[in-house]
Amino acid sequence: MTLAYVRAVGAAILLAVSFGASAAAMPRFDKLEETLKIRPEQKEQFDAAVGATQRALLAVAVSAMKVKQRIDEELSKPWPNFGVFYDLHEEILEQNRPLFKEAGEEWKKLYALLDDEQVDIAKRFLRDNLGRLLR
Repeated sequence: MTLAYVRAVGAAILLAVSFGASAAAMPRFDKLEETLKIRPEQKEQFDAAVGATQRALLAVAVSAMKVKQRIDEELSKPWPNFGVFYDLHEEILEQNRPLFKEAGEEWKKLYALLDDEQVDIAKRFLRDNLGRLLR
């Protein structure tokens, strides 16, 4: 077993754990809406941004279940192919990237409707609640 294989296994396990943990802790967007004091003219875009973000996080949760299953299947083999874990990592990232891009675009549109204080509040909320996914 080479060092690259050990790293691939570690990365795959961390990926599965972080996906599962992050998906289980869905941010409280209702609290954000309350804190931002969303005005009626901002509500539709706020809902679009939140919806896109929730879809992305749900996709991550589904991916976490698939990752766990595929890791279990590979590790049950007498001679697991640890390179599969690296490929799995890349596959999951590519699969979910468009959803996170869409969410980012929706948040940008919302920021254009918010005042400076609201933007600061929203950014802090996203950093505090979603930043762990981006690390």
